[in-house]
Amino acid sequence: MKKWFVLILLCAFALSTFAGAQQEGTVAEKQMLRVAAPPWIFKKFDLETYCDRFEKDHPEVTVERIRADKWGGVTYIPEWEAGDSSFDVFVVGSGSMLSPLIIGGWTEPMDSMLTGNMAPDKLVGGFLAAGKYKKDSGSYYPVLPFMGEVALMGVNTNILKDSGLWSGGMPVPIPSMNESEFVGWFAKMKDNAPVGAHVQIWDREFMQYDYCSGIRAQSGTFLAGDGKGFDVSSAAAKKWLGLLQKLYREGLAAYPISDNKGYELWKSGAAGSFFAAQGHIMELPSVTGRNEDIAYTGWPGSDKSGSIIWTHSVWIPKVVKNKDLCKTFIREQVFHKDFGQWSFNN
Repeated sequence: MKKWFVLILLCAFALSTFAGAQQEGTVAEKQMLRVAAPPWIFKKFDLETYCDRFEKDHPEVTVERIRADKWGGVTYIPEWEAGDSSFDVFVVGSGSMLSPLIIGGWTEPMDSMLTGNMAPDKLVGGFLAAGKYKKDSGSYYPVLPFMGEVALMGVNTNILKDSGLWSGGMPVPIPSMNESEFVGWFAKMKDNAPVGAHVQIWDREFMQYDYCSGIRAQSGTFLAGDGKGFDVSSAAAKKWLGLLQKLYREGLAAYPISDNKGYELWKSGAAGSFFAAQGHIMELPSVTGRNEDIAYTGWPGSDKSGSIIWTHSVWIPKVVKNKDLCKTFIREQVFHKDFGQWSFNN
């Protein structure tokens, strides 16, 4: 009897060990979530930390970080046509970047996510609206804007003061869009701003904002008369481009054709003004350590007509299988208030 009892115990132990090994094997088979974003999102939103936090909150998930090209959306279409995707979630994309993907129907509809902490009344309405697109069957959200930018004109307060363009603790505004007054305002900074009295980035991303802003300031719109496309023929459009050309010909403006070159010129502290996203204007104090080194002004008329806004969105390729996991990551991390505020606070 003792022998049989010992044998039964050994069998029970073996079965228990085998079951435990099976259970451990199950735990070890983690889910993979592949999160792609360009390098600047990892830097300016500290995406690494939020990927780490998601892994901590979800031990069964491993997050693969993919540093991708910000304009690479269309390059993924061939793999989607084959039913595959090299990533699950992409964190970034302005309207102009994403439009080919949206037109082709390659992104997952996101309307179902607009609940709870992501309900429309919890989000900035103007920015959220930038994620809503019209199709023949109606309108929907193929992407969700997690970040919005406003085009503003930042000024270097030290250069403005040295140039006599500071009064009452504020920048002296540009008098008007009249050529002599407009150009004359920047000309006062010429001797104090060695890299340019004015800097605007003219590249694939920023040229649309640069072009539309001055037209909108004058007329309240930047659209063509039929509402389709940009205004290219009005008096406001011609005047705006003429003023920008005049600044360049007078040696007052620098128009770099890459983002990084534009940021370098501004962060050198030797540019008088910088028309860009407010988030990039703030980078000068990150170099000088003094928030008071920048102030803001606008084009004549912009106080009534407004400026240009744009967004960057998070999205999921429609062919991805683990959509629920993707949406959980987006809700818990990308739309967590800490993620949205990190760049501003740091």
